[in-house]
Amino acid sequence: MDVELLKAWPFAPMLKSYSCAHSIAFAKGFGAGLPGPLCAQDQRFLQVAGLQALPAMAVALADGEFWQRDPRAGLHWQQIVHAEEAITFYAPLPVEGRVVVTRGIEALYDRGPQRGALFVEQQTLSDEQGRRLATVQVKTIALGDGGFGGTPEPLRERVSIPERAPDAEVEMLTPLAQDALFRLPAEFAVAAQGSATVLRGLCGFGLACRGALYLLCGNRPERLRHLSVRYTGALHADETVRAQVWHSGPGTALMRLWSVQRNVAILNHCQVVFDDG
Repeated sequence: MDVELLKAWPFAPMLKSYSCAHSIAFAKGFGAGLPGPLCAQDQRFLQVAGLQALPAMAVALADGEFWQRDPRAGLHWQQIVHAEEAITFYAPLPVEGRVVVTRGIEALYDRGPQRGALFVEQQTLSDEQGRRLATVQVKTIALGDGGFGGTPEPLRERVSIPERAPDAEVEMLTPLAQDALFRLPAEFAVAAQGSATVLRGLCGFGLACRGALYLLCGNRPERLRHLSVRYTGALHADETVRAQVWHSGPGTALMRLWSVQRNVAILNHCQVVFDDG
């Protein structure tokens, strides 16, 4: 692969227009409105009168073309894994309008021949006046492209979930297979039990966002400041997930998303920053 080309990949700014109908569709794509404890409070993200934008919609708006598939990149794109994602909010998202999305490769690390290459991509959403609304950091691992002699991945302290019962938790249904907006493309869908439909990590991020809003923010989008997740397991349609939080300080919490039926972690070592008031 051409490392210098990858570091300076020529992303063109994207102008994305969306309507209230799109905002509602994104919310439904994250499971809003399905039966359960969140159903009644989800209505603020689903009804045109008084509509609010679900913050995770920013990740869906920032989602762009699968640039790693471009032959110029020289990557084994079939072996790319979505590893981590984080979003920081600076202003509430409008429920309709236009946003400018800019992207760039922030860093590229060599994890070795057996562990692949780590890409850190930064995405910024701004309004047409240039006011920054949110930044999204996406970390992907190209498992077949390590050992190129690049900068090693820096050491960092891992966030550990406390070995005690969570301070709060809530269960949510994942979207039905026939309604799954964020379905994982067939070329990436790993073998799943039976005929399970595998959903994209983006859907899990949206579920985590809904859980964080409900458990920590009084379901008020303007109180959510930052959410980061590590993708640790596949998310299926037609299942129940449990969002669990542990308070770690004023306005901060740790979080995990768990598949109830399969008894596995979907997202782990998650961090939430919110207005504690």
